[in-house]
Amino acid sequence: MSLTQLFLIIHLLAIAMALGISFSNIVGFRVAKGLGGDKALGIAAHRESLVPYGDIFFVTIIASGLVLLWGIGGGQGLSPWFHAKMGAVAIWVIVYIAMRWRIRNFLVSRDMSLIARIRLFAHIAITAAAIALVCAVMAFAS
Repeated sequence: MSLTQLFLIIHLLAIAMALGISFSNIVGFRVAKGLGGDKALGIAAHRESLVPYGDIFFVTIIASGLVLLWGIGGGQGLSPWFHAKMGAVAIWVIVYIAMRWRIRNFLVSRDMSLIARIRLFAHIAITAAAIALVCAVMAFAS
């Protein structure tokens, strides 16, 4: 197994785990909305417990992606799909950081007015990640 293959495996596994956590959090928001009491608190605690893992996968995706990009000599000469993927990745990174900033503020203050913005950022982030994934398949499938 080459180093490129190893980093691609790490990259793809981290993407799969991050998308799983993202979908889990979005579903958790929706489920908790219809519940009350201990059940809603339990789902909220579950979402909070996943935050450090999301951050680990975020860093792993970025680091392994940069290694893979360096390994192919950069993005020059690659298809427009690759550049669209990189645009979606840039949106994902910016929105993820903004979302994490809001989550950090929420965990400190428990200000419920931050939840709507966190939820919006979560939807934008997962949409950008899904678009990046589709564009990556289109860029490298041929």
